[in-house]
Amino acid sequence: MATFNELMQKYVNEDYSTLVAMAQKALSNLIPVCKKVDPDNDGFMMVSSLVLSAIGADGTLTALERKFLRDVMGLSDENISKYIKMYNSRMADLADHFADNMSTDIKADTAMLIICICACDEKISRDETAFIRKLLA
Repeated sequence: MATFNELMQKYVNEDYSTLVAMAQKALSNLIPVCKKVDPDNDGFMMVSSLVLSAIGADGTLTALERKFLRDVMGLSDENISKYIKMYNSRMADLADHFADNMSTDIKADTAMLIICICACDEKISRDETAFIRKLLA
């Protein structure tokens, strides 16, 4: 059986288009749940907490992560800049709380989305690994 780090490396080694497809599938499964949890914002803030927590886990936005947001979420470069400015540290706690209180399937989709975002720039940092481990705990 593969170790956690070996599993994370598997995602880092995936080709970009596969990561985009996996993230889009996970996101499509998560949006209806996020809408139920966050009806006042039609799920936007919950989805944003998940996505921005993954981006913010290591404190940097790489060019590949920017491209990933564009490809997965359909955001323009201008909107990505605005979107990133929405991030605050409470979003990571909200994402963790969300994952802790969902079914195994939804927790798996949450983890898949986060892992794909973290792996899209061809590395998963120590901080990103710690965030993923916390989500899965």
